[in-house]
Amino acid sequence: MSNSGRFFEGLLLGGILGAIAGVLFAPKSGREMRKHLVDSSDEIYKNASTQISDAKDRTEQALQDFQTKSDGILKQATRQFEETRDQLTTKIQEIRGSKGGSGDPSHEPETAQHM
Repeated sequence: MSNSGRFFEGLLLGGILGAIAGVLFAPKSGREMRKHLVDSSDEIYKNASTQISDAKDRTEQALQDFQTKSDGILKQATRQFEETRDQLTTKIQEIRGSKGGSGDPSHEPETAQHM
């Protein structure tokens, strides 16, 4: 479980225990106590909702950042692959030309054409 999950678990447990302790030790009438419990539970709900919304926003931002970075890395890797492929093709053609080959890429072996 992540730290934020444990935080929310602790927040909920603390709220419940606080409400129970409030009922047991408060010198209030039943009606006043019920109103206090409702008000407290509303506050806990609002705080938890805010925390969940914040966590959702941070998660969405992290995912967007990850996607942007991974797109950049993929583009860079593709460029490097294409440059290496072009260099290998040029070297193969040079080697064939120096060995008396035709130097014509259409006569290259199947593997060299699909690099």
